[in-house]
Amino acid sequence: MQDMEVVYTWEMDFNKSILGASTVLVPRKATASPATDSGSMPTWAYHSWLCLFAAMLVTAIGGNAIVIWIVIAHRRMRTVTNYFLVNLSLADLMMASLNCLFNFIYMLHSDWVFGAWYCQLSNFIANVTVAASVFTLTGISFDRYQAIVRPMRPRMSKTCSLIMIAVIWVSGMLLAIPCLMYSTTKEYRFKGKLKTACLISWPDGLPDVSYMDFMYQSLFFVVTYAVPMLGMSFFYTAMGRVLWGSGTIGELTQRQLDSIRSKRKVVKMFILVIVIFGICWLPYHLYFIYTHFDPSILYKKYIQHIYLGFYWLAMANAMVNPIIYYWMNAKFRTYFRTAMCGWRLALRRRKPAPPDSPPDCASQSGSRSRSGFYSLTIRLYRYRETQKLKRKCSERVASIVVSGAGEPQQYAETVFAC
Repeated sequence: MQDMEVVYTWEMDFNKSILGASTVLVPRKATASPATDSGSMPTWAYHSWLCLFAAMLVTAIGGNAIVIWIVIAHRRMRTVTNYFLVNLSLADLMMASLNCLFNFIYMLHSDWVFGAWYCQLSNFIANVTVAASVFTLTGISFDRYQAIVRPMRPRMSKTCSLIMIAVIWVSGMLLAIPCLMYSTTKEYRFKGKLKTACLISWPDGLPDVSYMDFMYQSLFFVVTYAVPMLGMSFFYTAMGRVLWGSGTIGELTQRQLDSIRSKRKVVKMFILVIVIFGICWLPYHLYFIYTHFDPSILYKKYIQHIYLGFYWLAMANAMVNPIIYYWMNAKFRTYFRTAMCGWRLALRRRKPAPPDSPPDCASQSGSRSRSGFYSLTIRLYRYRETQKLKRKCSERVASIVVSGAGEPQQYAETVFAC
């Protein structure tokens, strides 16, 4: 081992930036490692990944923030299922803003500049939020299963759901403790420049040679992917049999038919959420496990872009969920539009208002809604409808007066109605 040296490479520092970093042992007389012979990333590829990650981060952060606002700011949206959705959005928001954003900067500069303490925190947050997301989806599936397959049993209360959410986060933190314990930073030279890598240094070595890392990756895959996906598949299969496969005795009332349609829409939405979650995260999990069986794949020419594709796909799951809520749920769609409309109006309020503009929402203190955006939209709608009604009444009264054909009683009734 005295004639060997540890060489850290850009690609593998980034490839293992969340759960570790790889190294390669080469002879001291070697001039370059296999990973560095390929050169740097082309400019077109660099800017392409930059645009993809930037769009994903903006959509994920903005979309999940709106979902959280919708449930918290509107009393009618505070249901048990929506509490779980807020927890899922919170996990996705933390993943995008506290982990993916910094790893993205790390990718661009191949240098960890945020310090050793945030290296530990970033890796810890990554695994906590992944675990919290999948455990939350499992909790939603169980709640829907109880409501549809076993309707006679007591439903989960809001207090019980909050306790379950706390248990979800504690479980995720316990599962991510190794990242907090063994994450560290190491300095290395790349093309003559001294840089810093954020990685996990296990007691028995770095991830590419560590048996502990292989066991942890396998355990993480089973606990946060394989078992939850099997459980959710069972829950939704049972719900599908009840909603679509079972016949009914007698004729259903309109209220029962509407209830079944509503449940079917909700189940379809969550099935889509889970299917997309499985598609987004499966390649990422398998990548880290496969590299332990075939480390030579890390030296392939296009492995950097393959990894970036898997990483972007996994992180994009945080972006897709709010889009699904908007597309498949009428209530969320309404509030999403309200939020966007309200923000546009809030920006316009900075400009001087014309004389015929409706009153400023800041001067209206008698709003029944807890949401400023929602109440502003309602006031604007009422103002426009009132103006239309006034114009119609004025035109009707004017036509009666000009024609002179109306009787006094008809004229009085028209004025009174207006």
